[in-house]
Amino acid sequence: MGTSQDRIRFLRDLRSVRRYTDRPVPAEVVDDLLNVARWTGSSANRQPWELVVVESPATRRALAEAGGSPGHAPLVDAPLVIAVVLDSPAAGFDGGRLCERVLLAASAHGLGASLVGFKDGAEAAAKAVLGVPADRVMPRVVVAGYPADAGARLVSVERTVDNRLPLERLPVGRKPLARFVHRERYGPA
Repeated sequence: MGTSQDRIRFLRDLRSVRRYTDRPVPAEVVDDLLNVARWTGSSANRQPWELVVVESPATRRALAEAGGSPGHAPLVDAPLVIAVVLDSPAAGFDGGRLCERVLLAASAHGLGASLVGFKDGAEAAAKAVLGVPADRVMPRVVVAGYPADAGARLVSVERTVDNRLPLERLPVGRKPLARFVHRERYGPA
């Protein structure tokens, strides 16, 4: 299992990957990701989720089009999409926990993964593509696949932007701890 530092490094080094090869994700890996989701903790052990596994290129393309972004590379290019369907908007925190666990499990299998959210009316259109009932919420999907190249996982330590990302100039890197950690009380020391 490695040292605690190995485990911390694994957690710290998780990166959103948005460029993939077309290599399919093996069924046993998909099953492992789903079992990690199954065992994810939730408030009062409600397990307020259902998952829709999407591997069809046509369905992935339809989801991208529903999101208002037909060229949205992660949805179109990732060989695996797992839609997270929640029983209510109040389950958002638990849904986020589940997504993070699936991202970590994907990384443990050598996959790259990221989250794709649906804004404004796009969620209803995406739910229609997958046949998700109107009374459920589907705020995000996990997209996963084998990284396109070695650079697909790289993120600068410095807080800048990366023009290699498929959509727009997205911020990369990490803020220094001093910019967001407060001790004993919020505000400057």
